[in-house]
Amino acid sequence: MSLIPAPFLFRYSIPISKSDRLPRSKAPLLKLPASAAVPFPSAMESGPEFAKLSMAWNKNGLAISVTVEGKSTWANCDAKSPQASDGIQIWLDTRDTQNIHRASRYCHYFCLLPIGEGDDGMTPIVKQLPIPRASDDAPEVDEESILLESEATESGYTVSAWFPSETLNGFDPEAYSRLGFYITVQDSELGKQFFTIGDDFPYQGDPTLWASLDLISE
Repeated sequence: MSLIPAPFLFRYSIPISKSDRLPRSKAPLLKLPASAAVPFPSAMESGPEFAKLSMAWNKNGLAISVTVEGKSTWANCDAKSPQASDGIQIWLDTRDTQNIHRASRYCHYFCLLPIGEGDDGMTPIVKQLPIPRASDDAPEVDEESILLESEATESGYTVSAWFPSETLNGFDPEAYSRLGFYITVQDSELGKQFFTIGDDFPYQGDPTLWASLDLISE
């Protein structure tokens, strides 16, 4: 039995399709087609598989949507503790740095929570957080400029975010058509679904452990 998880043995380069119609002018603003589905390479291991990911891009920004299914109770979300809440954690590198172990100013870390704010507690949340051991932090963004949509029930949720280009320092698809990317989806009931490798590796602060996204035009 190998001590090295299978997803660690590969360098991933995943195509992400372009959609010039994002964000839409009416709800849902970020409705992504089935062709926008992105696989979790961690599926080659025997870990949890309760989340589905979709992504798309255009010159104005990046769309990310996650659907979680199979719950029996509401997501547990706290805006004051986003890293400990049920939700999604996303790392993005607009320069796809694969040879430097410490994050640069082009590396970003966001938490998306499907619920937790508003008078009824049903408004989604986005939080930008610093990356551990970063050599230089990404500029602080206006979180209100990130478009969020969420549909939640006791059995699961879908949360979608549109990151305008100004919220991703260095986002320039014409000059840099590859992004570094990592995502985890955690749930107090269902467990934690990793994109590739798990918590035995320092993916939280090491961009060389992230996958690559190819921003394709066709």
